[in-house]
Order: sequence, then C-alpha cells, then structure tokens
Amino acid sequence: MKKLFTRLVGFGLFTVIVWLGIFAICSMSYRFEYKLIGQERNWGYVNLRSSEWAAKADHTEDVLFFGSSTCYSGIDPAALEAFGLSGFNFCSSSQTIGNSAALTDAVLSDVQPAFIALDVYPSIWGSENPGLESSKDWIINSNLRESHWSGAYRAAAFQTGDLFTMVSSIYYDLVRPWKPAGTNKLLAEDKNGIYSGLGFVQRTYPPLDSIECPIAQRTMSAFECNAIFSVNETCRARGVQFILINPPQLCEESFDIPACFESIPLIEGNNWPGAKTPQNFYDDHHLVASGAAKYSVWLANEIATLN
Repeated sequence: MKKLFTRLVGFGLFTVIVWLGIFAICSMSYRFEYKLIGQERNWGYVNLRSSEWAAKADHTEDVLFFGSSTCYSGIDPAALEAFGLSGFNFCSSSQTIGNSAALTDAVLSDVQPAFIALDVYPSIWGSENPGLESSKDWIINSNLRESHWSGAYRAAAFQTGDLFTMVSSIYYDLVRPWKPAGTNKLLAEDKNGIYSGLGFVQRTYPPLDSIECPIAQRTMSAFECNAIFSVNETCRARGVQFILINPPQLCEESFDIPACFESIPLIEGNNWPGAKTPQNFYDDHHLVASGAAKYSVWLANEIATLN
C-alpha cells in the first residue's frame, strides 16, 4: 500500500510539473499559446476596451452598456455627452445575458453609475448558461485582471461547463499582468472595425441596399430570466436604474414579453426612425458606422428622459 501511495504521489507531482512546463513555454511563445491554450484576437476589441477602462483610476460614468455585437457596434456612449451624461460599453461578440450578468457584478465594484443598460437582442436568446464565445473572449483578451473581474470570468467559465475554458482562466490571470492582451505585433487586425473609445467599435462594411426577411420567433430561457431578475435586484439594492434595450433590426425578431421584463424600463430600438432603413445596416441587425451614430443619438435621448 505504501508503494502504491508513493507512486500515486510521484505521478501527481510529475503531472503538475508537466503542466507547469507547458504553461511556462506557452507564456513565452505566442505560437505555442495559440496552439495549446487559446488564440488572442482583435475582433470586437475587448483588449482595447478593457485597457481603456483599466487606465482610468477614477470612474464616474453614468450609463454602462452590456450585450452582444449589436451593442458594441451599435451604441456609441459619446452620444450621451450632449445630454449631460457619460458612459462606457462593455459588450462583446455573442455576449449572452448570462455573460452580461457576470460582468455587471464586476463593474459595480469599480463605479456607481446611474444606469445599467442591457441590450437583449432576441436572436441569441435560449441559452441555459453563459455563452462560450464571450466567456473565452473576456478570459483571453481582457486586460482587466483585478480579483472581481477575474472572478466574473471564472464564474462564467464554470457555468459553461467547459473544462478547458476553466483552466485557461487561470493561465491568463497569471500571464496578463506582464503580457497584456493586444501587445502581440502579429495579431490579426479587425479589418472592418475601428475602435473609437468608450468601448465602441465602428463597423466599416458597405451598407445594404435591400434585404428579404424571414419570420423568426424567439423565447427567453429560465436561466436568462433569472439572470435579469438577479441584475435588477443588484441594481435596486445599489440605487442604480436597470434598463433593457431591444436593438433595432431590419428583420425584426418576434417574441412575447418575458415575465422578467416586468417593472424594468424597455427601450424599443425598432421605434428608432432609421430602424427599417437598409442603408443604416450591413446585415439584418448590425449597424454601419453612420447608422450607429444616428441610433446612438436617438438612444441617448431616450435614456436621458429616464434620468
């Protein structure tokens, strides 16, 4: 029995040493890191968004936005300034309601805003856990590594149930303080995106001339509704107004109002006068830069009326 125990301990130590060796090699080589751990990217510019937020010591932002790509390429927080407000965009590609809920808890450790605004684009409804793409995006590409941010990434990673994502959350916590996301000179550019600051990305794709729209019905999952309930309760406890935004869509998603929307202000982006103008979009739901500029002014006015 003693011999077996010794072998088990030896095997355990050997495994730990191997893993530490792999982590050390990957931390010194982008090539190995990309093959074995995860691939950093510029798409959506989480690296620049997080670096900009981290660089500011004193946060006084009034409105914080959360959601998917309809948010980060559709809502320019700079439009709020005309209404005496300031803001920042914490959206990322395919960021589900579960991902946004985890990030909301983290950001409230940095600032006491007047509003938390959640873009609830219906096409990505139906998830029973945080989205894997957005979880990886924040784990790999974020330069916000304080304990409350790392905790949010790890919580989302564990809820996805993806073991490799859980392990990678530990790796990037270790390497990001001395190897910031975005410093790799060989990192592929987001060729159709321009980071404009405050978390906003202008999309430079050519606008549409016309589009044919299918009929789509969406239903929110119980997990997503519970996440909205949770964020609303957190905001209420902190004296923050929680807002829901259904973004403008050329091909509008149909849905029944979920019970968890009750008592929460809902700004209907499809009421924006440009919501059904193809030239404001590059596909059925993403705005080009000029469309986003006009929509952002309209949205800022809608938010200001709630202030």
